[in-house]
Amino acid sequence: MIRIGMVVRVIYPDYARGMEGRIEAQENNGRWLVRLEQNPLNHQPESIILSLEESDFEVIEQ
Repeated sequence: MIRIGMVVRVIYPDYARGMEGRIEAQENNGRWLVRLEQNPLNHQPESIILSLEESDFEVIEQ
């Protein structure tokens, strides 16, 4: 059971693979919003939020 606040590791998309993030919310379409701990695109302090399918990440911390 996935819950808001859980820490996850991204599997897909490739540019964020292996990065950790936290579940922020569930969208109406069943996808999950995950805020990444680091910005993989430009190494700036702004965080990135990804909209992911459940198969796109793995839970690493309850």
